[in-house]
Amino acid sequence: MKKYIVVATFSLFVFLLLGIAQPADAQFYFKNAEIYDFQKHEFNQGLHFNFNTEREETRTEFWREYNRLNSGVVKFQISNHFWNFMDYKQEKIEFNVEIGPLWGNGNWIDSSSVANIEADHKIFGVRSNASASYSSRFYYNNKNYTLVQVKGWGRYDLYNQNSKGISTDSNMVKTEFDEETTENKFRYGIEARAGWGIGRFKPMNNFMIADYLLKKYYSHRGFSQDEILKFGNEIGRIKSQRNISTGHKTEVETAQMQDFLNQKMFLIPVNSLEEEWKAGEFLPRFNGNRVEFGPFFKYFNREPDFIYGGYFLFEHAKYRSVKWNRNFSAGVNYNAYKNQDWILGEVSLGWSYFIKLKSQIDFGVKYIPGIALNDSGETGSLNHGFIPYFGYFTQVDSKNRIDVKLAYRLSEDENLMLSGPEISVAVYRSRY
Repeated sequence: MKKYIVVATFSLFVFLLLGIAQPADAQFYFKNAEIYDFQKHEFNQGLHFNFNTEREETRTEFWREYNRLNSGVVKFQISNHFWNFMDYKQEKIEFNVEIGPLWGNGNWIDSSSVANIEADHKIFGVRSNASASYSSRFYYNNKNYTLVQVKGWGRYDLYNQNSKGISTDSNMVKTEFDEETTENKFRYGIEARAGWGIGRFKPMNNFMIADYLLKKYYSHRGFSQDEILKFGNEIGRIKSQRNISTGHKTEVETAQMQDFLNQKMFLIPVNSLEEEWKAGEFLPRFNGNRVEFGPFFKYFNREPDFIYGGYFLFEHAKYRSVKWNRNFSAGVNYNAYKNQDWILGEVSLGWSYFIKLKSQIDFGVKYIPGIALNDSGETGSLNHGFIPYFGYFTQVDSKNRIDVKLAYRLSEDENLMLSGPEISVAVYRSRY
């Protein structure tokens, strides 16, 4: 009975939030009617280092398999990204392929055979993975949209494993366990969600570049938001003409930009604009609010293999200035799986600081609460998780990038989330 009470409370909470989120008029989410277009195709290749803590567990009434691994991997990475944000749709497509050496240490437990084995292990081998994702928000008017989001991934590991521990047989006789084996793992999954939403995230990248250039090189003159937006639209038009196969010439694009400034805004061209134009290639930077909800499912070729449920998500992004962005999100999802369901929440608050048009620093914290629901009607205790994070991205020059992400997971229960650090460092060359 408690389980159904929690489910009903969850549903009521979502509908109340939806009622609060309904705009009183058409201007609730949009202070003006401008739509900021953003089109970009980016191809990256380089090296990616990742350190993480992984865990797999399969448990039945009679036996248990458990594996925990602190893993490091350096992979050669190829990725393709497409963004197409227009007035009636916002699409994103990503492809990623990686391969490289894998190493790590941890412990494992296996009681599925005659003996119960508990051992520490070290591994060294190769990891390869590939993923593809597609998301689309289709706007049937200025503020309402439908969402389709699909992601698939696969990972194959081949490695040597050295294990040392204790084996306990059915007669409770303990012996030392020392084994070297060659192991392989193939893991794959697919996840999808459909949703309905209200609101819009406006990509501010072109507006940011226009704002920065005008205030730096023409500080003697004040510019209205309409003038900055007008110049930002021209920047977007110039960049949308790029072809990733043939490349683009910065001197030609700079000349187009200077002609616009001279002929449309009556400003004297500045020769040093070309150096600034080589930078400013950030991931989409947003301003706005949106609320969305809908069903989802996740499939994984290990337990838990199929999860389905519903989610509710509120997102807020605030473009405060050329230098600062604030991001906030709050979401909750109900997960259904065989004999046990659970509810997960996530609240995230973070800031982004931009250094000229070259670098970006991200920092913030995520709070993740979770509660398990059993078929017996009993509700588990509420567990809490926190993830403080830090990120640094810089454009070394017009083609080379460095991207660093650091996070530390803090959790009361490893069933909710594994505690430990997560490190990602990517050095790559970009074409766009």
